[in-house]
Amino acid sequence: AKEQELKKAAEKIKVFAYGGLYDEMTEALDRDKDKVLLGIITTSVEELLDDEAYMRTESKTYHSELTPISIQYSGPDAHYNEVDYYKNHSHEMESFCERLFNVDRLNPIVYSDKIETRNRMLNLLGEAHQDEGYPEVTSDSPSSTVSQKAARFRTMRVADTGGLTAYKHALNVQGADAVPDGLSLLRIVREPLGTPYNWVLFKPSKEELIIEDGGSGGVMELANVLHRDYNDQVLFGLARVSFANDFGLSQFWCALEWKGENASGVKALKSYTESLAPMADRIGDRSFTLSNSSAMDLSPQIVVDFVKKSCNKNMTVQALEHAHEMEQKAIEEYWDKLEAKEKAKRDALNAEKLKREEDERKARLKIRASKLADAKDIRETRNKKWSKMNAPELLEDLGKRDLSGWVLLQVDLDK
Repeated sequence: AKEQELKKAAEKIKVFAYGGLYDEMTEALDRDKDKVLLGIITTSVEELLDDEAYMRTESKTYHSELTPISIQYSGPDAHYNEVDYYKNHSHEMESFCERLFNVDRLNPIVYSDKIETRNRMLNLLGEAHQDEGYPEVTSDSPSSTVSQKAARFRTMRVADTGGLTAYKHALNVQGADAVPDGLSLLRIVREPLGTPYNWVLFKPSKEELIIEDGGSGGVMELANVLHRDYNDQVLFGLARVSFANDFGLSQFWCALEWKGENASGVKALKSYTESLAPMADRIGDRSFTLSNSSAMDLSPQIVVDFVKKSCNKNMTVQALEHAHEMEQKAIEEYWDKLEAKEKAKRDALNAEKLKREEDERKARLKIRASKLADAKDIRETRNKKWSKMNAPELLEDLGKRDLSGWVLLQVDLDK
């Protein structure tokens, strides 16, 4: 009975066209706009995605698995009698194809246009694999692009540190390996135009210089930081104090011996007294020294008074402020250069990464193209075999699903 049914169907259902890939099928459909056809295609995610969508999809084993899908096509110029016939007999025709394919269902899709139908087929395949989603194919999908995300640039400018000192900000941005050690930072502070630091604080130690903090805002910033952050600690430090005059800069070095108001107890006192002499030796020469009481109420005028009293130099607050402005400009130039250097480094790394991604992309696309090319000869051989087959024979061969392919079927209404 089955053979008789197939024989009867074979007399009525004719092969209209056949081929290998989806794009070939759509070309055949677009050429014949007055036809009503039933298409059967076996295809995979890998073959349906264009190059750009393929590169944005994580490769998985089942992306190359072939799935049969039926395509219902009614051309815009098709005669209404033929359209009605197909509507009335579509279930019968699909059942005929399903038996030859030995499947329960052929996943029917109504053809609209090349792009939309392709995306609907991809959605159907995604639902078959735990609702996986695939990038949509569009008519203007670029064939070779690499998306570039702009890297967030964390500025190292002191003005943008959100309350952090220059040292704490550099530590946060560059990491511990990129900031100077204790001896190096002390040398920067001692340099007449050392940038970007003009003061440093050290933890009490008998053997080494351990940085607690450092800044670029001068002795006034140092005093503010001590009150704000270190009122419960014992610290030692050095600040560069500059005055601008007609002959250039006059500079002095202010040492600090600090025991905060809340650094009470035997342990704090012992740490202060035992470290006082060793830290003084390590920090070295100074023009004058600020103690707790001096740093408590520090002002520009008090700094001027200290220089006059300790160094016998007549300086002014205006000269102190003018020198501070000059120093800040030099520090700003330092950060500008460092930012440019860091940006150049990042740009080079990004360029290297983009090149590596593009090389990987080309290699993956080359493998894909090679697979398609290898199958081309096999499809051409199969097409020659299909040219001698009737509809049932061709459907049975396509149903083996060892190679992607498609067939368009047409009903002979005269039989």
